[in-house]
Amino acid sequence: MSIFSINDNSNYNSILSQAKANKESKENSKINFANTFLKQNATKLNDIENKNSQTLIRSEVLNSTNTTNTSNNTNFSISSKTNSPNYDISSEFKNSIYTLKYKQADLNTNTAYGYSVDKDGYMGSDFNKAAGLPKDFKIHKSTLDEIERFNQHNMADETSGNYYNSFDMASIVKSYYNSFNQVIRAFPNDKTSFSKADLEQLPKGLNYINNEDNEQIVKNIFNAEQFHEAQAIKYSTMNLGMNLVKLDFSPQSMEEPSLEGGFNPDMSVYPKNEDGSYSKEALFMSFLKSYPPLPSSNQVVLSPEAKVLEVQRKLEMKANPSFDVSLDDIMTGKVDFASLLKGYAQDGWLDAGIYAMEKGVAWQNVYVGSGISFDREFHQAKANGWKASSQSIDSFVNNIMDRLNNLIGQTRV
Repeated sequence: MSIFSINDNSNYNSILSQAKANKESKENSKINFANTFLKQNATKLNDIENKNSQTLIRSEVLNSTNTTNTSNNTNFSISSKTNSPNYDISSEFKNSIYTLKYKQADLNTNTAYGYSVDKDGYMGSDFNKAAGLPKDFKIHKSTLDEIERFNQHNMADETSGNYYNSFDMASIVKSYYNSFNQVIRAFPNDKTSFSKADLEQLPKGLNYINNEDNEQIVKNIFNAEQFHEAQAIKYSTMNLGMNLVKLDFSPQSMEEPSLEGGFNPDMSVYPKNEDGSYSKEALFMSFLKSYPPLPSSNQVVLSPEAKVLEVQRKLEMKANPSFDVSLDDIMTGKVDFASLLKGYAQDGWLDAGIYAMEKGVAWQNVYVGSGISFDREFHQAKANGWKASSQSIDSFVNNIMDRLNNLIGQTRV
């Protein structure tokens, strides 16, 4: 039986009143704590702003919560209540506190992706330093937003939410700016304006490899004739391991939007110079339109779901290794490409190329679009008993190797 009498309403009501008072006191304590926290935080933010140290506050926020950083806005996801014995604030309330804290920091110092942004939306000198850009180089925040949008969009079908949690924008821009400088190396580093005549002199294509972190490294740069030859060799050798990219530095590439689905930065923030020439920034954007900025594995933080997928892919690749020949493997002798080609030819994989060589047919008429008539002729010849002879195979392989050696020698970065 209860220690209280069923009819003892005075004692019962007294206990209820006391419980209610305790609850109100506890709630008031929560609110008082939160208010104090925010006031202290605001003061701290001002101190940090005066010291120009946005990095410190971001570090504090990230260390205090489980965060998901998306684009310029940061959403904080807190899955459990604090373990502190001194207070017990709900996840939603803590979320509001930390979100307010972060937004205050951004509003006070104009930051994006961990770096300062000026009043016109261009990234600050701290970003330029981290990205290896010249001090006076003006890259707009909207371009970084487009890098994020483009990459999230490309992987949108892979996961239920965003594939990437965050991007190291300075590192991504640095990688591609270094490649850009290699491509325009014929011009002085301090050249900041480019006429239409200058644009015509720029390379028309490149070849890259992926390093261990899946970062793209430019290995060869081609003029129009060399790029044409690279395409011919690639098509003629069952897609030899060349990652060819066609570059477009035309005025249109700096004045018109990219094709749907492509990397499409806002070019209005990179206007022409007063004399009608194009800025180096606009030229860099044109480069990125042709050679979209894809992050390497060490330049992003994957979402938990994406991490699982990456592990699965690695296991699949390990279980089913593919044979991939790169130009580096060929030129360093790691792969005996002549023997490899000869083996392919003897197995009949290169018959179309060998037949075209015998008949003097241009590679475009074999492998690109209008190759229907050649395809018909080639298959009719095989039906009539045509077969690549040992002499034709040797001639084909030697021709490819001579052309490849010549091309690589002229275009290696």
